[in-house]
Amino acid sequence: MATPPSEVLAFDGGRVRAANVIEAERVEGLLNDLRPRLIEMLPDSTFEDLEVWVQERPSLYRYASEATADAEGLWSPTHRRIMLSRHADHVERTLAHELTHAVLGESWAMLPGSLEEGLADHVSASLVKDGATRLRAGRLSSACLATGGLEIDVDVSRVLPSDTFADEIPSSRRGWSARVKLKGDTESTDPLDVFRLSAGLSSTKLDTGAKRGYYGLAFLVVSRIAALENGYEGLQQLCLDASAKGLDHVPVKDILAAANLGETPAEWRRAAAQAMGPEEIVELVRMYPDFLVDALTTYLESLRPSGPVEGWLDQIDVRVSLVEGGASIPLHRLPFVREAVLTELTRGAGSLVAQR
Repeated sequence: MATPPSEVLAFDGGRVRAANVIEAERVEGLLNDLRPRLIEMLPDSTFEDLEVWVQERPSLYRYASEATADAEGLWSPTHRRIMLSRHADHVERTLAHELTHAVLGESWAMLPGSLEEGLADHVSASLVKDGATRLRAGRLSSACLATGGLEIDVDVSRVLPSDTFADEIPSSRRGWSARVKLKGDTESTDPLDVFRLSAGLSSTKLDTGAKRGYYGLAFLVVSRIAALENGYEGLQQLCLDASAKGLDHVPVKDILAAANLGETPAEWRRAAAQAMGPEEIVELVRMYPDFLVDALTTYLESLRPSGPVEGWLDQIDVRVSLVEGGASIPLHRLPFVREAVLTELTRGAGSLVAQR
């Protein structure tokens, strides 16, 4: 078994173990903030004694298994222990996710497959607004990538002075359009497998790409049901109804009906794309910036607008939209895109001077 962290801090409802007092007190503060809000949000949830271990790499054992090597947090119901990486991308959100597993009552065990992971993701995004958009974009795009890929339209046009006629500029220099398809490691996933496989269990043998896909599909299902009038109560009612009928799990047909989803990958992919708004597209660009930055840099270098390079982006209009989603954003106005393009343009101008 893994060696317990040396510093122990008791709190109302359990203990935090960490490398030092500062780290332990930080996690205790997060727990005190999250606990009451989580219990109020979720029906059939209780906060029993538990431990939170802050580790370098979350693991029950001294040597982490391959199944948990990339995990930022783990929950062991047997030990009533949350294992939290001190290097997690977002410690509070990861803690909220694992805490959701920890507080769920028996009725929630009726959720089939990976749906509890989708519930924990959705709850953590609701509790922790900072980084929630990035989580939604990551999960929804993973659902798209698992069911055929994500298609993005990029439309670039020149911003012409008011006294300039379009026919005065060669068509090749007015702009361009492109359709880009992002593909995942696995794009032929049967979405109904999300009800059969428990992607969050360390005993479930899935590679990282496949696991992300199932987490994304589970998040999509839960988010569609949670958006209804009864929210989480409606999802829990499905569990109660199945239990009253003596079933082992909520029937798949009942979940599909509640989420208004069909059975084909195309239907799930469209639903995931349509769930992404402008904020999620911004995060999507942040995740995959290279091909867009390279395309814009190449176009501007061939166009060579008048004036200093710092103003070149202001002379074009760039729209990025999801083919199956409908939302779009003005790419050229994003500060991190402008900075990256300017860096590339400046580097290119420097190389040209050096060659001369």
